[in-house]
Amino acid sequence: MNLIKEKRWAIIFSLMAMLLWGSAIPLIKLTYLHAGILPDDPGGKIFIAGIRFFMAGLLTYIYFFLFNKEKVERDKINFKFIIILALIQTTLQYSTYYIGLSNTLGSLAAVIQASNAFITVIISVILIADEKLTGRKLAALIIGSLGLIIINLKDAGNFHFKLTGEGFILIATTLNALASVLIRKYGRDQNSFLMTGTQFLLGATPLIIIGALTHTSLVNFDLKLFLMLSYGAFISATSFTIWTSVLQAHSASEFGVYKLFIPIFGTILSVLFLGEELTIYIILGLIFVLLGAVVLNKK
Repeated sequence: MNLIKEKRWAIIFSLMAMLLWGSAIPLIKLTYLHAGILPDDPGGKIFIAGIRFFMAGLLTYIYFFLFNKEKVERDKINFKFIIILALIQTTLQYSTYYIGLSNTLGSLAAVIQASNAFITVIISVILIADEKLTGRKLAALIIGSLGLIIINLKDAGNFHFKLTGEGFILIATTLNALASVLIRKYGRDQNSFLMTGTQFLLGATPLIIIGALTHTSLVNFDLKLFLMLSYGAFISATSFTIWTSVLQAHSASEFGVYKLFIPIFGTILSVLFLGEELTIYIILGLIFVLLGAVVLNKK
């Protein structure tokens, strides 16, 4: 995807990916409802995640055959890295994310995901030699962290944080940030279609197996569920392919800031499609997180 090497187009494609990712939040919750997944059935949630990402892997391979123009040499494919990426970015991230999202508001989860930009900076500084923790980055981290604290305040100013809800969303976000940095460090010479599609298929397989063996809900498989899962697969295949290509060509700490658009899109879509209340704490938290992003990306 040579077009993404130009920074202007990289920004445009990044925003497209963030809009798709933001729409995934209400989609997942609506999928639970239609499929009949019970609130206390983590196996059912993991099962749905596994099906979605296995379908996404297949779709990404279709993208490869349709759009890929690079010559891929088998001996240059880093299978060890792709397996590690599959474990981190699909199996672990989405098992925690799907369970966490079912135990918190979609709008709240969207804003917590915004911490991805700041976590990416921290991990980049640790793992990439030429990434330095500057005063500007530190200020952005502090401001963004204040935003995350604010959104977890309930009425009367009480702090609310549930491990299997907000905690799992934060864990999933950290795993995603780690994967972003690893792609930048070890995946720059890999074909983005093959790397994304393969890690989806490999990472989704244990989710399907574990979910199939442990789910307690009577899953309502019908045409509507298939279409919902297909759209979820389209979101993942398209967004991750775009994002992987962006990270291969540009700095993870610089472009990580565009992940801040996920909470904007996710919050708006959660309010529109799920009827969630937009509280003052979510609004203030979003403002602080976005302010941190502005500081982080200020030139």
